[in-house]
Amino acid sequence: MSAIPTNLNQILKTSSEYAAQNMRTLAVFDLDSTLFNVSTRTQKILSEFAELHKVDRLKGVEVKHEDWGIKEAVLRAGFTIENDLELLKSLRDFWSERFFTSEYLHYDVPYLGAISFVQDLADVGCEIKYLTGRDHTRMRKGTVEVLKKWGFPFAEENLYLKPNKEQEDELFKHEWFKKLNHSEYKKIFFFENEPVNVNAIIESCPEVEIIFLDTTHARKQEVTAPLYKIKHFGRE
Repeated sequence: MSAIPTNLNQILKTSSEYAAQNMRTLAVFDLDSTLFNVSTRTQKILSEFAELHKVDRLKGVEVKHEDWGIKEAVLRAGFTIENDLELLKSLRDFWSERFFTSEYLHYDVPYLGAISFVQDLADVGCEIKYLTGRDHTRMRKGTVEVLKKWGFPFAEENLYLKPNKEQEDELFKHEWFKKLNHSEYKKIFFFENEPVNVNAIIESCPEVEIIFLDTTHARKQEVTAPLYKIKHFGRE
């Protein structure tokens, strides 16, 4: 594995120095819980459910940025699987039908410093690509709209979504990196929040420098490798 960067400014500096020598660098960004805080999307869906089904107990439930999905928020608010199972199942279906759609992506909010950091990387000559577990059919339209709306550097050919929702994110990203011609780049950075995906790329592509977004994840695995970890893109 490559040397661990010490901060985001170092990544910018490295990219700029290689660009000055006509050497290509690449930064690959995941979207959900990497560039975008998705808790606001879940909060909107939960609020709509509470209003539609007149569930007053849900109206004050807060979705925190470190929550994964809806389970943690509703259990923290006092709902239990034993007493509220049918309600939770109904809410889960309601959430799933909306969370993975283009329409609700507009409720996401970029993490602190995300827009300026990605733009600064592009400005110093680093190539930008977005690699997301969102699927093409349900979410490409909204993804394009949101990236443009917030002012992220964007080109259609640099956005990669899963061809179908059934494919595992880990497999999709693993195959994408394996197909990438690594020899074209002096340095490749990968920004990702999900340990399952991080661990897969560490195993298959050790030359890739991974920056772990320590925001939230599915709790399926943990990252044990010594990586540069950040909670947002704010810089001193």
